[in-house]
Amino acid sequence: MNRDAVGSGPTGSPPPDGPGKPASRRRASTPRHSSTAIRRRSPWWTLCLVLAATLVFGGSLAGFAVLRLQGNVRTVGDLGDLVARDDATTTAPPDADAWEGRPLNFLVIGSDDREGENGDIGGVVGGMRSDTALLVHVSADRSRVEVVSIPRDSEVRIPACHLDRDPDGSMSAATKDKFNAAFSTGGASGDPGLAGLCTAATVAENTGIDVGADFAIVDFAGFEGMVDAIGGVRMCVPEAIRDTHRNTDLDLSAGWHDLTGDQALDYVRARYVTGSDNSDTQRIPRQQKFIAALVRKVTSSDVLTSPRSVAGFLEQGTRALTLSGDLASVRNLAGLGWRLRGLDPSDVTFVTVPAVPKAGSGRVLWSEEADLLWARLAADEPVVDPTVTTADPSATLDPPASSHPSVSPSAPPTGGATPAPALTPRTGQDPDDVLCG
Repeated sequence: MNRDAVGSGPTGSPPPDGPGKPASRRRASTPRHSSTAIRRRSPWWTLCLVLAATLVFGGSLAGFAVLRLQGNVRTVGDLGDLVARDDATTTAPPDADAWEGRPLNFLVIGSDDREGENGDIGGVVGGMRSDTALLVHVSADRSRVEVVSIPRDSEVRIPACHLDRDPDGSMSAATKDKFNAAFSTGGASGDPGLAGLCTAATVAENTGIDVGADFAIVDFAGFEGMVDAIGGVRMCVPEAIRDTHRNTDLDLSAGWHDLTGDQALDYVRARYVTGSDNSDTQRIPRQQKFIAALVRKVTSSDVLTSPRSVAGFLEQGTRALTLSGDLASVRNLAGLGWRLRGLDPSDVTFVTVPAVPKAGSGRVLWSEEADLLWARLAADEPVVDPTVTTADPSATLDPPASSHPSVSPSAPPTGGATPAPALTPRTGQDPDDVLCG
């Protein structure tokens, strides 16, 4: 499919106030029959919708709008017979938080679906695959959101997964493989619910954090429409970046850019880019950077004061979503959004699972720091020490791993019980913006 060349604002200077004209042209669970024991242990575009939309829901939805948007959302049906759950949400009014008083963990999955309109965008390929996965943690007091990118090339234990909807039916064999293989394993029958469930079970198996059947899936076309509905997203690109294999049309000069939907998708998907090692992990910082920019745009006065922008964003986003568990209720998301309405971008922290390359395999292995990360999430403690400042405006967009500023393991913050892991956090306030003037 031919797409227009990527456009940009003037290099080295802020773009005009309005975005450019869009270019033409998209709790984890353990299966009841898994024989593998649980122990403590990237979809960026879904988080863009789920996180940003919940913030918009909080201040923008009336009862009739909730019902209308609920009709747009696809669900995977009832997976309750396949998942052991400790608790569930209760029915609540639109402005109430169904998860009141407890932390919320849910999984977001970017589906690399290559059929229909998605095939026109990414090229037609059969089968079900995931691109990136994120574990989202919302603190019990709703004062912070932590988003953990899970590299798709992580070598993990994939437990036995359900291959049909019969609780006593067929199960896959437990194995060790790349993380994104879990989605393909569960989705072998073409059922996105089982694909997501196997991914959620794999998270529980390797992290000890149970998200049950709470996950969200979104595709290429939905991501593009969501970005275009709010007039694009403004991004600072500190250094020129180009797709060296031309798998996408990504070719951005240094400076400010107003990315339309197709350009934004190229920005977060491109793997073979200038100056990179072509790994999955080197593009995760771009994905986190874009999510932060989208959250800022959606919660800005430019969008929130425009009924047309809000309606378009929610309409496009909900049509792109496939939801499960308690997330399948737009009313529940609206209530959560109401509680998060005062959240500042600096209260949203993005981190990546600490990992090191596995020689000659194309895989990465989680380091010991990952265990500290999961322990702090399980205890509902901040994953980084809030007294440590890590922003480095002089850092490039994708610096080598060795040059990343990080938080070193140290005594935990006041009241904490687990040492803080060494991480490279990014918040919704992007320090790179100062580099574009």
